[in-house]
Amino acid sequence: MVSLTKTTIFHLVTITGSSGFLQSSLSSPPGHHIRTQTTHRWGSSLHSSSPTTDGSYALSKDDHANSTGKTKTTVASQAALIAGTTIGGGFLALPAATAPGGALPSALGLVAVWTYLLGCSLSFANAIFLMKDNSSKINGTHTTRSNTNYDDEISIFSLVRECYGNIAGLLTGVLFLLLIKATLVAQLSKAGVLLHTNIPIAYFNHRGMWTILFSFIVTAICLVAGKLHIERVNDVLTSTMILSFVTLVALAGRSGWTIDGLKRSNYKSLFPSLGSPWAVPVFIQLLLHNEVVPLVSSRLGDYKKVSRAIVFGSSIPLLMCLIWSCVALGIVPYEPALEVATTASGSVIYDPLSRLSERVISKGGPIGKIFLTSLNTMAGSAICTTVFGSILATTQYLDDVIAATSFRERKDTSWTKIFKHAFAIFPSAMIAALGSSELYYHATAFAGEFPCTFLFGLIPPLCNLRLRWKRREQGEAIQLKEMSVQIFLASVSVTILAACRRLR
Repeated sequence: MVSLTKTTIFHLVTITGSSGFLQSSLSSPPGHHIRTQTTHRWGSSLHSSSPTTDGSYALSKDDHANSTGKTKTTVASQAALIAGTTIGGGFLALPAATAPGGALPSALGLVAVWTYLLGCSLSFANAIFLMKDNSSKINGTHTTRSNTNYDDEISIFSLVRECYGNIAGLLTGVLFLLLIKATLVAQLSKAGVLLHTNIPIAYFNHRGMWTILFSFIVTAICLVAGKLHIERVNDVLTSTMILSFVTLVALAGRSGWTIDGLKRSNYKSLFPSLGSPWAVPVFIQLLLHNEVVPLVSSRLGDYKKVSRAIVFGSSIPLLMCLIWSCVALGIVPYEPALEVATTASGSVIYDPLSRLSERVISKGGPIGKIFLTSLNTMAGSAICTTVFGSILATTQYLDDVIAATSFRERKDTSWTKIFKHAFAIFPSAMIAALGSSELYYHATAFAGEFPCTFLFGLIPPLCNLRLRWKRREQGEAIQLKEMSVQIFLASVSVTILAACRRLR
């Protein structure tokens, strides 16, 4: 995932629990006050927001200033936020997804998935503004989408609760946690592979041992360092990743890259087929940016501005993915004979990166070694930021659920912190350590297949339809064009989910 991550990484917001048990999951009950970190898939923290007693999120002073115009934000700033949210540790899965199809079919597939996710994110933003309008009308004040004062940040969870009730909100929260866990499994598995390959130590001669060691180190950093320090570390890691990517692209031509590797085309790879991995779920996970839509909507407060920010911001990761795919396939051209040998050996994933090291060193010499160093640096930075963000997201999830289910306020002790961080990472670490070396690709694909597609592909258009139907019940005319678009997006999401279910 890039899910950004995707989460990243992950935009922590309200989930609604069942009546009488969870008044508002991921939010505090009356009498509690929790400062919630909004995290993105690179893991660096954004601004804080505070849950209110009704389960919605009130903006912090800085965010409130942005929404009211005292401190203006810009479309360009929010576009940069979306771009930064998207690219994450799933970047290394792209060559394995694009190799069977070739450069041109994969490029078309990436653009198609980007278009689908763009439509879903615009549907999400539109549903947020519709929900705000409906709430304003119920309260007796009429507002338009362009002049509403957005003091509250409407999340995917509060949207589901409003449209389909508390139980649906709770199930959405569980699915969100599953997305975090799948992301951690993927990133920790890849971290173990990279460390085992690049650091030969006699006592650590197994990939799983490196996975466990890496998990301990990252957990210790999260326990010892404060959130502010982690943010600064993530800022450095994010800058390092971008610099490494630029270096990697600049050196590709002198590291064995040829255009011949881009000439092969196989459009069948874009369609689901039994016995071979489907590239589309990986593309979804890599290009997913929808989790940051509520934050962008609350800051810009205008649907047209939000739409421009989403289009511009999501285009940057798409461009990076297109470039990275061409770089990888140009250096390590697809060889069907090797794929057959890979399948015969019991593996189902043909990954060009497994041969990249030998290729760039033999073709590029010293430049090839620099290229390889840039690749490993980019991979390590992306994985670390994604893991940091996922741990912070999980611990915040536990904090808010504990607060929502406690009858009295509980003090956070050292032992509870250790338990929360252990729960956040070690179940995923054990799965990553005991699983195969291909678990990185499988976990990334799984996150794109089900949690991502369901949460950010299917739910927004369904909520949009529900809100529009409520407006019809209030006497407003139905806009058939808008309804048709939402039905189309929901149908595409259902088709992807059904195809993924069939492949399983």
